[in-house]
Amino acid sequence: MNRQPLSSGARALMTFVGTVVLAVLASAALTTPDVAVPAVDSLTALPSGLDELLPTSLFE
Repeated sequence: MNRQPLSSGARALMTFVGTVVLAVLASAALTTPDVAVPAVDSLTALPSGLDELLPTSLFE
């Protein structure tokens, strides 16, 4: 079986799509701290019985 090499147009399209995917991942990584900080802050409002189930070092 002989594989035909990709045409220059297909290679350019794959490069463009890869660049867009990396840009989206980078922007998602920058917004993660904005989402994670309020989620961690809400851990202080856990119900009182939950501290018996979870280790205390998890909240420090």
